[in-house]
Amino acid sequence: MISAISLSNINLITSNNKYILKNINIDINKGDCVSISGHNGAGKTTLFKLINGLIKPTSGTVKIFNNQLNNEIKKQIGYIPQINKFEENIPITVKQVIEIGITARKGIFKSLSNQDKAFVTEIAKKLDIYDLLDVPIGKISGGEMQKVSIARVLAQQADIILLDEPLSNLDIKSQKNIIEIIEKIHSDKEHTILIILHNLEQKPKCCNKEIVLEKGEVCSNF
Repeated sequence: MISAISLSNINLITSNNKYILKNINIDINKGDCVSISGHNGAGKTTLFKLINGLIKPTSGTVKIFNNQLNNEIKKQIGYIPQINKFEENIPITVKQVIEIGITARKGIFKSLSNQDKAFVTEIAKKLDIYDLLDVPIGKISGGEMQKVSIARVLAQQADIILLDEPLSNLDIKSQKNIIEIIEKIHSDKEHTILIILHNLEQKPKCCNKEIVLEKGEVCSNF
């Protein structure tokens, strides 16, 4: 099996010696779909930020595909935060948000090729948001916003996708739709997916591993 994410002896300690994460040892293989759960304040979002390189551990190592985190490796990770909103009148379209994924991969000074633009269209059709491409991002619904966020990381061609409570504040129909999309994306086993869930009954069928955090520690990993 190919290792996608390896966290070894991770500790994250505040300046007043409080543990946010303690003795974290996690190994996730390429193609895994992993649910992560725990009470509020358990360290779930912090774990994602650490995997994505947004924060550094006090001690321990984070490896992505057996490599230490660096700017090139970070391009392989697509991160969808829990709060993912835009101001209603922001002058940016759905298409432009999806294109941010390509920019993240190619670099901000590289222009989009015709092939890149066709790729955005292809992804939008796959996620059933093609008709929204020219709509201002602040005018779409929460469920549509989650689709756009997923489209962005697909445009990035991220090998690892981190979804922080993607079903929060969505109606039941939208929740089911997002779950179906996650399962469809995972079906080719090309993507490694980690999902933070508040309600484990909503866990996608494709999840083959489960991690439970409690007070910054792994209390269950199977």
